[in-house]
Amino acid sequence: MKFLGLVAASGLLASAPFAGANPIPETSNKPQYIKLDLDKSRAEPVIGSDKLTNELIQLERAGSHPVQIDIKNRDVYYSVNVSIGTPPQEITVLIDTGSSDLWVVGSDVKCSPTDPSDPTCKALGTYDKTKSSGWSSNNTKFSIEYLDGSYGIGEWGMDAINMDGVKVDGLTFGVANESSTSIGVLGIGLPELESTSDDNPPHYYDNLPLLLKRNGVIARNAYSLYTNQLDAKSGSILFGGVDHAKYTGQLYTVPIVSTRRGTSKPSALAVSMSGLVYSSGGKKTNAVTTQIPALLDSGTTLSYFPQEMADGIAKAVGATWDNKVKAYLAKCPADNDKSTFDFNFSGVQISVPIQDYVLEAVSPGVCAFGFMPYNNRIAILGDIFLTAAYVVYDLDKLEISLAQAKYNAGEKIEPIITEVPGAKKAPGFSNALNF
Repeated sequence: MKFLGLVAASGLLASAPFAGANPIPETSNKPQYIKLDLDKSRAEPVIGSDKLTNELIQLERAGSHPVQIDIKNRDVYYSVNVSIGTPPQEITVLIDTGSSDLWVVGSDVKCSPTDPSDPTCKALGTYDKTKSSGWSSNNTKFSIEYLDGSYGIGEWGMDAINMDGVKVDGLTFGVANESSTSIGVLGIGLPELESTSDDNPPHYYDNLPLLLKRNGVIARNAYSLYTNQLDAKSGSILFGGVDHAKYTGQLYTVPIVSTRRGTSKPSALAVSMSGLVYSSGGKKTNAVTTQIPALLDSGTTLSYFPQEMADGIAKAVGATWDNKVKAYLAKCPADNDKSTFDFNFSGVQISVPIQDYVLEAVSPGVCAFGFMPYNNRIAILGDIFLTAAYVVYDLDKLEISLAQAKYNAGEKIEPIITEVPGAKKAPGFSNALNF
């Protein structure tokens, strides 16, 4: 979610007084896994997209008119198609590890407070609760707002969800009858990020991954994320499974760490980033040497670091901050440049090609880069980073397993039953740092 990790760290801008949830039927299904294809989109502004400035960046050149820049690796988001209701209604939602609620756009939605007939927010499918025999309202208000101003307002309720040929009853979600965006959100984070956790007293419910476990569809509240290479059109998410064909080398496990002061209990899907090295032409430059919690957030496109760290990364690649562009600028790397950013997580290295962090093209030979400074003490690693990693989120054990992603691979899927198969603890597992 765009800055949703930041929102979670400073207080989610959401309120949702919640009535008692309906009982969820237990099942005796043999645990398996569910695979959903991720569609990768570069789109008009939606929840989860990052903007350097408005729609296009403009660079002032001395004695000339502003130059429009065509951004290559910007506004990327991942969506899945799910079917909700009886009979099923297909809806597209953004997949987000940085939040925990599912909400969808309702068929009676008002896309604009000034123009009720505006249809723009219905473009990716809507849910009509009057056409589902399984809909049950909780008679409580759903309301959520994100730091980019996007919002959804409506009501909480329950219905069935169909995914990968499996139907599960008792899904709790919000239905927006007012929305500023054409796509809802499938949040799959920890219960502590559910918007109802801010209620007094806090209320927690089974979001989608928890519901799948409760119903015996999967054995553990765990899923694997494979976003594929940056220019690919699709990726995949496996609830309850690991695809060994999608990574290379060893799958290493690190603990999920707290991003909030005063508590060791995690609320967001963050790991301890031990350092960052810029490798270029046989030379290695330590760009970040301080240990810091880093959110692995599929709902954010770029990477965000505290100011001092962002400046260190920029210095390593010879980039400087441009106040007009609101980005770090440097000479564009050659097409055959093999330089990488090598991220270290408790002894686990994930390498990201410098080409993936280039947001080109600026005036001749000048590029903007996709790492940004912001005012916080945690890092947010979004989709550009995630393209290079195969990530297994184990929410039951509060652990994340990482490996270098492998592209153009087949499938070798194994269910997650008691442990993440094939994974072993990272060398620095016990040295991971909470905030």
